Amino acid sequence: MGRVGGLAVALGIGVAIVSGAGQAAAAPSDSSSSSSTAHHAGSARTSPAARTKTDSATASKVAQPVAVRPALVRVGATGAVTKARSAVDDSPATPADNPVTLALAAASRRESVAPTQRTLATPATQATAAVAPATPSDVVAIPQTPPLAFLQHIPVLGPVLFTPIVAFIHQIPIFGDILHPLLGYPVQPGASPNAAQPRDVKVVSFDGTEIYVHFMPATGLQKGDQAPTILDGPGLGMPGQTSIYGSFLDGVLTNALGMPSILDLRNAGYNVVTWDPRGEYSSGGTLQIDSPDYEAKDVSAIISWLATQPEVALDGDPANLDPKIGMVGASYGGGIQLVTAATDHRVDAIVPTIAWNSLNTSLYKAQSFKSGWGTILAAALVLTLARTNPAIIPATIYGDLTGTLTQAEQDLLAERGPNYLLDQITAPTLFIEGTVDTLFTLQEADANAQVLIDNGIDTKVLWFCGGHGVCTNDLFNTGGTLIEKRTLAWLDRYVKGDTTTSTGPQFEWVDQRGQYLSSASYDLTPGEPVVASSTKARVLHLVPFLGAGGLLRVLPIGSSPAINALNLTTPAVTTTTYVVGAPQLSFTYSGTGSGNHLYAQLVDNSTGQVLGNQVTPILVTLDGTERTVNVPLEMVAQTLKPGQKVTLQLFSSSASYRAVGALGEVTVSNIELSLPTVDPSTVSVDSV
Repeated sequence: MGRVGGLAVALGIGVAIVSGAGQAAAAPSDSSSSSSTAHHAGSARTSPAARTKTDSATASKVAQPVAVRPALVRVGATGAVTKARSAVDDSPATPADNPVTLALAAASRRESVAPTQRTLATPATQATAAVAPATPSDVVAIPQTPPLAFLQHIPVLGPVLFTPIVAFIHQIPIFGDILHPLLGYPVQPGASPNAAQPRDVKVVSFDGTEIYVHFMPATGLQKGDQAPTILDGPGLGMPGQTSIYGSFLDGVLTNALGMPSILDLRNAGYNVVTWDPRGEYSSGGTLQIDSPDYEAKDVSAIISWLATQPEVALDGDPANLDPKIGMVGASYGGGIQLVTAATDHRVDAIVPTIAWNSLNTSLYKAQSFKSGWGTILAAALVLTLARTNPAIIPATIYGDLTGTLTQAEQDLLAERGPNYLLDQITAPTLFIEGTVDTLFTLQEADANAQVLIDNGIDTKVLWFCGGHGVCTNDLFNTGGTLIEKRTLAWLDRYVKGDTTTSTGPQFEWVDQRGQYLSSASYDLTPGEPVVASSTKARVLHLVPFLGAGGLLRVLPIGSSPAINALNLTTPAVTTTTYVVGAPQLSFTYSGTGSGNHLYAQLVDNSTGQVLGNQVTPILVTLDGTERTVNVPLEMVAQTLKPGQKVTLQLFSSSASYRAVGALGEVTVSNIELSLPTVDPSTVSVDSV
């Protein structure tokens, strides 16, 4: 079947979905010709292949080695947007523990916190709201001494017996991190007595919550030396990583999750800092889903503490508590970067990996609850004993049973961002997203990237075959090598300030065969679309779970051809064709029954595999009235060789979006499918 692209489910990293919350999408539309487009992140924006290439005569920003879209840069934008960029006054108030359910996952140990009332901002308000950049404050940090750390210092027995045991435990992802508070870091044999030492503290955040933080100095750093620092955020349901000397699975995780290991970062000359997010493991407080008012402020407190550490290089005056700092992290660890960079402009660069633009568009697209992932994430937080809002589980159950979320739940998700915060980001940003990610799809990263590019922020986009999903590529051919190289180059360029470092083309992607492709600009030059159409009227019977697409027809981390489906096959392509972007689908339908969604996916006829595992929900109204639907499908990146065909499938049930109570029948006609392609003369086939 292929590997699980990120070991994400098995290791709990995929839990990150819960981590984010997004801006509410536009008010749900009906299933007329304008339906569905409003349900996609950045609703007014288009896929890369649908955008027009910018005027090559217009010069790109001086400070940006990758191509940008100068024609779209706002008036007054410059190559280097200052950290002191002012914010709009109507920043959101600090939220209380809201009893409204989050709907995306998970329950946990429940804290007895009496929620206070708060008026939620509407999506329209959030679209213009800004969060004032955090300012340095007094730093309080409590040193942590692991109770069993003394064992490694017992004469003879310590270095011979206990240090190898501690080192071995730290080689095991998650397990070693969970035991770390008891054992501490392994002592490195033969280390210089002047070497900078790793350490743990509990940083006291703005509201008194203690955040458990791990500081691991750059490889070879000596006392008196300084280095720039990288914050490495964990996935939801995971503790902060402590594998200071690497782990058994570093290479696999780099391929699967799209980020370098702690050891890679340390060897590249960076101090690395990780932490247990609020409400998880050894940190206090209640998990608020990467909220700009909670988790982002926790990170700001960590940044202020780092600026007081002797090993940390600073930007300018030490009194400003402004370290040379970047951020990396996948999923939940990707979401925290976006809200932190928007609210604290001391962050010099970010690399959000498999993150989201809006949890309403990723979890509730076209008013269809992504119950497959919701259930997995709920279970993950329960098993890790996370301390979350006590109303989360009822919301997940409600979503599983009905397939819907209440408006209050959507509003709460909208309050978290990051989509309405994107205009506040000034840090150069490398977006990494998985082509087979069924939790946070390519559309989420695309919506984020377009805002930053339009704002003149140095931005790069990289798609790889991994994330929250199953990649059928060779284990070592998913894009991990490219990701590590580009991430380190991005950090060197914008955190270390090495202007000679090349960050590569603005847009790079890995196709389903593991081939590296690139375009100098994220504005792709369109090629001739691949089009298929049929006027024939056909009937689809709606039966819950029958013939559902999905891995083993159960798990949402992959997809398989649906059995109960209407099919439309494209003509065979005659030349190598790069399908990149959001396919466009239209059809006419009428029907009766209790269901309110159809689902669409594309199947590669030569392999029988669903393109990118992607399934798109389509809102329909089954009242016997004839209607027309015109919708963009989830974005894909597929290379078709001469002779290959693609089949569109319309079906009634998916392992990702379970159509509870879908009974009835639909007559569909006038189906038209258009696959966006890229002009092959503008595509480079690269090697890393």
